[in-house]
Amino acid sequence: MVSAMLSLFVLEALAGKAYIWRDPNGQVHFSDSPPAAGEAEQGVEERELKEPPTPAPLKGTRNPPMSPIEHAVHCTFRLSNKRGGGSGFFISPEGLAVTAKHVVRGVTYSMEAELPGRKKAYRVRVLRKDRVHDLALIKVSIDRTTPFLEIRDPRDLSRGEAVWAIGNPLLAFRETVTRGTFSRIFPESEIREELKWKRWQFKYTGDWVQFSASVTGGNSGGPVVDQQGRVVGVVSWAIPAHEALNFAVPSSYILEDFKDYLD
Repeated sequence: MVSAMLSLFVLEALAGKAYIWRDPNGQVHFSDSPPAAGEAEQGVEERELKEPPTPAPLKGTRNPPMSPIEHAVHCTFRLSNKRGGGSGFFISPEGLAVTAKHVVRGVTYSMEAELPGRKKAYRVRVLRKDRVHDLALIKVSIDRTTPFLEIRDPRDLSRGEAVWAIGNPLLAFRETVTRGTFSRIFPESEIREELKWKRWQFKYTGDWVQFSASVTGGNSGGPVVDQQGRVVGVVSWAIPAHEALNFAVPSSYILEDFKDYLD
């Protein structure tokens, strides 16, 4: 008991002296100052405390652990071909990835993925284009395990919760991170009414995740993630001249529409 208490005290102290004594009732005391006259029944033990050395790094470690947002950046990549491009992100260690359907419109094998920290560009194969949502499942031809993002149902988000958009705006500013807030799930049935549209102006249907993190061309297909780095949406479109009015395909559609590949 005494040794355990002393160990705790030593961990909390940085440097100096520790004084240990028993009072007339037999209770043990620890302090960084000596007892007052009459407090100690017997002699006072005095010990020198030294500042503990900085622990050595674990073998094989080179860099500090990534934050969840930094991990999400490493899971996101630039997609490009002669017609343009956008962003994508891995959802499995086997190179399966997701992007927006409009990013790979008309593409089969001509798209390449440029991964963070890699000089080589990797060929991309389009596995499936969603019939109704702005989503596409792709496969990056890479011969090593890929970092990937977990998926969170955006219906669990709270209004005002922080979110981050990750991508390659204008296809020039790689690995860009912008922070904003989640506003709501915007039901498709309300968009036409609230925007006063007489007819639907998109090829894609379904509900949308409304968020305020700044995005622009090149961000399309990139992930919107929560504080833990989990995907809540795929960047799809924005209302021009209103930087805070941006929309993503709910991540729950990924699990629903590509379940045959993910099981």
